[in-house]
Amino acid sequence: MAFYSVCFVYFVCLTVVFAQEKPSLEIQPKAINKEVGSSLALTCRPKAENPKMVTQLEWIDQFGKRVDSIRSQSLYTSALPGEPGIVLIFTSLTENQGGSYTCQANYASETIQSSVSVTTYVDINFVDAPLSQYPIVGQDFNVKCKVHGNPSPMIDWNKNGETIITNNKFVVGTDELLIKNVTEADDGVYKCTAVVLSTGQIKTRDIKVEVQVPPKIVPMNTISVVEGETASVTCSAHGKPPPTFTWIKEKTREDLARTDRFDVKKNTGELIINRVEFNDDSMYKCIAENPAGRTSTAVKINVRVKPKIYELLNVTAPIKTETKLICKSQGRPAPKVTFRKVTSREPFRVGPQLTDKRIVLEQQYFEEKGESFGILTIKDLVRSDDGLYECISENIAGGAYTNGHITIEFPPSFERFKDLPPVWSWNGRPGNLSCLPEAIPNATIIWKFNNIVIDRNNSNFKIIGNGPVSNLIVLPFNDVRFYTQYECTASNKLGVNTTKIFLKQGFVPQIINQVRVERITATTIKFSIVQPNDFDGMPIRSYTVRYRPETQLNWDYAFNHTWSNGAPYILENLIPEATYHFRFAAKNDVGMGPFLDAQSLTMPRRSEPAEPKILLEDHNVRDQKDNYVNREDRITVSQYADHYELRWNVPNDNGDPIQHYLIRYCEANKVNGVWRDTECTEQFTQSVQYTSYQLNHLRPDTTYKIELRAHNAIGDSSPAQIKVKTARGLDPVVPVKSPTMSSALIVGVVVAAVLLILIMVDITCYCVNRTGILACMCAGKAKNHDDEDPKLGRDEREPLKNDLTDEKQTSVEYDGKHVYTKSGEIIGKHSAV
Repeated sequence: MAFYSVCFVYFVCLTVVFAQEKPSLEIQPKAINKEVGSSLALTCRPKAENPKMVTQLEWIDQFGKRVDSIRSQSLYTSALPGEPGIVLIFTSLTENQGGSYTCQANYASETIQSSVSVTTYVDINFVDAPLSQYPIVGQDFNVKCKVHGNPSPMIDWNKNGETIITNNKFVVGTDELLIKNVTEADDGVYKCTAVVLSTGQIKTRDIKVEVQVPPKIVPMNTISVVEGETASVTCSAHGKPPPTFTWIKEKTREDLARTDRFDVKKNTGELIINRVEFNDDSMYKCIAENPAGRTSTAVKINVRVKPKIYELLNVTAPIKTETKLICKSQGRPAPKVTFRKVTSREPFRVGPQLTDKRIVLEQQYFEEKGESFGILTIKDLVRSDDGLYECISENIAGGAYTNGHITIEFPPSFERFKDLPPVWSWNGRPGNLSCLPEAIPNATIIWKFNNIVIDRNNSNFKIIGNGPVSNLIVLPFNDVRFYTQYECTASNKLGVNTTKIFLKQGFVPQIINQVRVERITATTIKFSIVQPNDFDGMPIRSYTVRYRPETQLNWDYAFNHTWSNGAPYILENLIPEATYHFRFAAKNDVGMGPFLDAQSLTMPRRSEPAEPKILLEDHNVRDQKDNYVNREDRITVSQYADHYELRWNVPNDNGDPIQHYLIRYCEANKVNGVWRDTECTEQFTQSVQYTSYQLNHLRPDTTYKIELRAHNAIGDSSPAQIKVKTARGLDPVVPVKSPTMSSALIVGVVVAAVLLILIMVDITCYCVNRTGILACMCAGKAKNHDDEDPKLGRDEREPLKNDLTDEKQTSVEYDGKHVYTKSGEIIGKHSAV
């Protein structure tokens, strides 16, 4: 009850207090500072004892005008929902909406008001401040940084952390930074900072300044290209940023990037000309440009044209006159024209030739037409001037070559056929006489017999052809009148010439003049035959020998052998110690002549083979003083340092087949003018199937004497000898022969080898049969053990003892190659190794 009393008293007191306050209007918020463009709502509420008594609430703008409640405007009013009050709404503040706004109302008969000040400001805004700006080197440039704001901001510049102030290089303006005489060092990022001191607003913008450099073209020289080929011309320029390129042909003013045969690389400046044409020879302009500027240069492109020979006429002229060989050529530049005779490697020089003043070369140039002539003049022509001549046309673009011919006319000549052999006929056979004169133009040929022109209707003659070659067939019918001299007459417009040809009658050869024996062995004979005395007769084709052993009395069964004329006259496969009779005859195309009875010969008995003949290359043979006087000093030089291939011819076996060859070689040294042999090898054999042997493991730069013998069942031939000197080089890995050992060393090696073999044999016997020295040693130990073990039987205790009683003692002998036991069994081989 007390609580309610207190509350009542408190309520009464409040009522009294409010009843004493005057009615007013409350505006919220009370202080406004807003950015232009933002929204704002101002609320006005009445403060009165009875708010319903507050009527006609309204807002008055800064210009004293009542604000409507039309929503389409940027400024309008709205009633508070559910309570008395009014709201002033700004949809988007503008700068001119700043000022004092009043809320007013009626209370009873009074007007009550409340005002609020609305302050607006404009935020910092970069109006003209591009992020990338491009000054040009060498010029002044304003870096733009235009800023808008209300209140107006201040501008500050900075680069690389350093504040930029006005000086000789920079001028700081209100909304720009002036850079004087821009250089590439002015590249960089410039920081533009805008500050409003009254509001504390601050904004920064990084501006990238890239200094641009106008293009500068690298000077170009005259360019030469070749017609028909693909050419490339490059225009180089420096600039920042890198320039792009354009090519213009000055003669036609056309942009080459828009043509078919030209290809322009805009970024590299390369101009590609496909299939260069003659008319491409012109001035061209290269244009390089970038945002900083544009420049150009002109270049001359010369089109080089490979030479073309368009005229070279063959010429014909008589001997002892003058002629000209003219070669006409075209090209750019005008080519140089010269000549070369095809049979010569060197071309003619301009002017008279050093070796032949008759020949003169002239050159004529017509540069404006791109033509040139080569004129080869030859005076007092001779037959050797005839032939092919190569015209050579050359310039820097290439060369052209073609052949022309000079034909030298001359009267008939028989120079090449003046020593023709006679024509032979026998037994009425026709004789064929040929007339082959040389002549240009071709000669006409007639035949004469006894100074009378031969009639084609004569039955004794037949003429085939009357030029440039003619054959006279003579039918002598064994009438000796026709075996005589005939005359061939050749003529052309330049002269007449005559040659004589003999028709002779052929006979068989006369009897052979003489036959001698050059060499005889047990089975072969080499003859020397002196031809018959009729040297003017027909050529001898072959020789025939008829021979029979003395036991055969009838020549009808004699043996025949024929040799070609000039061949080695060797008769083989004869019987040793047999006596033969011989007859010889010569043979030509007519037939075989009479036989000559030669002396009878008895063949030698069988003997050892003849000495082999070692084959040498003459250029490898020399002597100690590089001469060839003394055979003992003759040395063949091997091109190898460690080996030499010995080759030989198969010698005569002298009636008994060769079985093998024997080879031996020694080191040879010349002491006091006498050759001495040292360190000789043992004699070794080579199969009869081979006629060569390679000597290996020789020492370099050493002279060797090599002996070669042939061996048959009867014996050895005399030795064929040569001296060989090896080339200089490294010593061979394997020595020529085994090193020599002293007798004591040999005995020691043999004893050691024998002991090693005996130990191995003893171990083998022990392991297999329980015999040997090792078995005896083991048996002694076993015997002692047997005495202590009476349980073993006699047969079990003594089997080893019985075996030992049958063992034989082994003695060893060494003959230098093998080791033998006493019984002759071979123990080991080559134990001295």
